Amino acid sequence: MKRRPVVIDCDPGVDDTLAIVLANANKQLDIRAINPVAGNVPYSSTSENTLRLVNRLGINCRVGRGADRPLVLEPFTAGKIHGLDGLGGYILEKGDNEFDDKYAWDVLYEEAVKANGELELIILGPSTNVAIALKAHPDLERMIKRVTMMAGTLTQGNTNPYAEFNVRVDPHATQIILDSGIKEKYMCGLDGNLSCAFTTEETFDLFRMESSITDMTDHIATFIDRRNKAMWNLTVNNINDLCTMACMIEPEIAEYREVNCRVECYDIPSIGRTIVSDEGEKNLHYLVRADKQRYMEMIREMMRYYR
Repeated sequence: MKRRPVVIDCDPGVDDTLAIVLANANKQLDIRAINPVAGNVPYSSTSENTLRLVNRLGINCRVGRGADRPLVLEPFTAGKIHGLDGLGGYILEKGDNEFDDKYAWDVLYEEAVKANGELELIILGPSTNVAIALKAHPDLERMIKRVTMMAGTLTQGNTNPYAEFNVRVDPHATQIILDSGIKEKYMCGLDGNLSCAFTTEETFDLFRMESSITDMTDHIATFIDRRNKAMWNLTVNNINDLCTMACMIEPEIAEYREVNCRVECYDIPSIGRTIVSDEGEKNLHYLVRADKQRYMEMIREMMRYYR
């Protein structure tokens, strides 16, 4: 089976961590690089979490040196949502892995060249690294087969009333991707991912399955469930990055709407808002819903992979 070359851009983050665990468990994917960026927590933590997770999972890939702040705005983090360390207090052991000697945007470009038009890109955090890459390497947009972003919302925001976190952190970077010549652009937002939210019972049934990583998945799942109840009185757990990764791995489980999308980059009260229209040139496929039953089975397969 020919494996699909993939670069993951992320800001671990409890949900990023579960998404990377899923990616590594899938035999379709050839993970060429995992590039950290500032986002959920400062870059000092997202970068170290990435390096330690690569070590824990035994992933043989590059870890580029990413951006420690957005393109234009001041840094904006979510330590209360992910824990100050980004992993809800879970301790990943330090290993022998080292950062690549090149920046994330150059790592992405080099891997795109090697993949000869077949590289797929998934963005689980703010899009800063990728935006820099597109500006630094103008021919990159023609080399990326497909980009899938965990970004956006058409309804309620989770930072201001309008904006999803990843877009709010670096709206200018998201807009650069939307304006790029990457032919296949997919966005999995808060509302589309909600179709695959887990109940508390489903959450623990999945992430407490017997496995060599159950200590990590159980800790993170428990943190997410308790946080969602305590902070927002939620009865379900919408693990956005994990759902987005599942939709990237198996596009057939996802239903998308082709739209014109732009990002509010200047109006402060609504900065980061994803403005979607059925009019004008279509530049994006926006997730409507995904197949929850297949998604849950993918998680079960993931847990069995690590036995």
